[in-house]
Amino acid sequence: MITSRGIEANPKKCKAIIQMQSPQTMKEVQCLAGRLVSLSRFIPRLADKAGPIFTLLRKPKDFQWTDQYEEAFRNFKTFLTTLPIL
Repeated sequence: MITSRGIEANPKKCKAIIQMQSPQTMKEVQCLAGRLVSLSRFIPRLADKAGPIFTLLRKPKDFQWTDQYEEAFRNFKTFLTTLPIL
């Protein structure tokens, strides 16, 4: 989104992730990953911040939302509340 302050992430997309519940199915993880990628321009080192979530996509048969994924998800939500302006 272009504003007078520069290029910013769309607040609606950020809000959708912030309000999102923890994924319970692989389809919900795929949806989350898609939303994260759509904001990748505004998130430096996205792979580091959301890496565990993306690695979960490589193991579709063994889906288990563990504490590791939950922590990465919560940290990412916290980061979204303070997105930088480009």
